[in-house]
Amino acid sequence: MNDKDLGFPVYRKYVGINVWFKIITNTHFIEIKQIGNRFVQSEVVANQYPEMVLIKDMLACHENRWEVSEELDFEIVSKKVG
Repeated sequence: MNDKDLGFPVYRKYVGINVWFKIITNTHFIEIKQIGNRFVQSEVVANQYPEMVLIKDMLACHENRWEVSEELDFEIVSKKVG
């Protein structure tokens, strides 16, 4: 399955934790974490196998650790980064 089949970007959120993901490709994602009142953004390019597995697991919502999220949710949170 290629990126077009998955319809990237894909959005996920950790269940019960304020961490949001925008998965851009099967090797690239942006993560926003809420730490106290702050929101911190990081970008990850998966060069190593564990990072690639993490993205695969997020896409599959493996073990119900992630839930499907929407673009609007991610965009609202991204405006709080800083």
